[in-house]
Amino acid sequence: MPEHSFAKKSSRSRQSHINTFDFSADQVEAVRQLVGRTIADVECELIIETLVDQRGSRTNTARLLGISIRALRNKIHEYVECGMIVPKPDVH
Repeated sequence: MPEHSFAKKSSRSRQSHINTFDFSADQVEAVRQLVGRTIADVECELIIETLVDQRGSRTNTARLLGISIRALRNKIHEYVECGMIVPKPDVH
């Protein structure tokens, strides 16, 4: 069984572990900037930014994120209840 420990202590071990997944330097840097944030916050930002990118299309956003329309609608409802601004679908 392969060892998959993401909690390696030395930077050398961490660097070699990251390289085994063939991430680009930009991808590694993007992930490092997420350290310290909650998964819920990152998920929310990803959903909102994908909605912006897709001009509010729930169908395209759900497809790109690999989640069901229902799951996306539930998340959007949750964000709206918390007072967040969620992009509306562009009907043009």
